[in-house]
Amino acid sequence: MFRELISDCSKGCKYVRIQEPATIEQIKVAEKEIGCCFPVELKNLLNELNGDNRLFFSIDEIIKTIKNIREAFEEDYPDIKNHLFFAGNGCGDYYCYEISEGKADITSIYMWEHETNDTHRVASNITELIKRYYNDEI
Repeated sequence: MFRELISDCSKGCKYVRIQEPATIEQIKVAEKEIGCCFPVELKNLLNELNGDNRLFFSIDEIIKTIKNIREAFEEDYPDIKNHLFFAGNGCGDYYCYEISEGKADITSIYMWEHETNDTHRVASNITELIKRYYNDEI
């Protein structure tokens, strides 16, 4: 589903390179390292593709990005630990779920702006995020 949608929406974008799926074990390791259960739709995406070299991060990139952001910003923005970053726009801003009590809120996807620490809702789910991103709406 996601693989086909990304392929359709990204036609003509030479940078998109859909990666082989992540394993269930890789996802479990990432959840443990980050300290948060991934939403089902994110797990489903990762089970179809482990990143696409454009919008979505691989499991390793998710872990690295979250650790780097937490390390760099946690002192100034203590609530930064309440974000599950899984995609980016290439300009330093990231797409994320908000985390509460170790669980991600599955009702909204947000863009976190690195310069201001502001977040704003950009989609209700990954399908909408893909469509809006590749239609230059976000």
